[in-house]
Amino acid sequence: MKKREMKPFKETLIALRARLRGDVNTLANAALSNNGNSAGSSSSSVPSHIADLGSDTYEQDNTLLLMSNEGEVLQQIEDALERIEDGVYGTCNECSKVIPKTRLNAIPYTPYCVKCASDLESSGY
Repeated sequence: MKKREMKPFKETLIALRARLRGDVNTLANAALSNNGNSAGSSSSSVPSHIADLGSDTYEQDNTLLLMSNEGEVLQQIEDALERIEDGVYGTCNECSKVIPKTRLNAIPYTPYCVKCASDLESSGY
């Protein structure tokens, strides 16, 4: 893929990276500030009911899982930006064939063509 063809993908990746960084920061702040303060008195971090503790724990675990998933996507975006800089963006990391632009439009950070992604997923990737 030529540099001018990569430019829109690079812009998309940069915008997506900025949005996800904001989301991760928001989730981190929510996880850190929600230490059981939702149900108890304002002067105590202990919930007033055991069910509230379970709800708070569930919400915190869910937030941490979302942060982890978004962190993985952020790493994939960084890797894609590096592939752009190296001039190999749009080439499958597995088979070295060209990744179709329709796939890159859908998942701009993907390092694999559809066939290789499917093969890797079915093999436990």
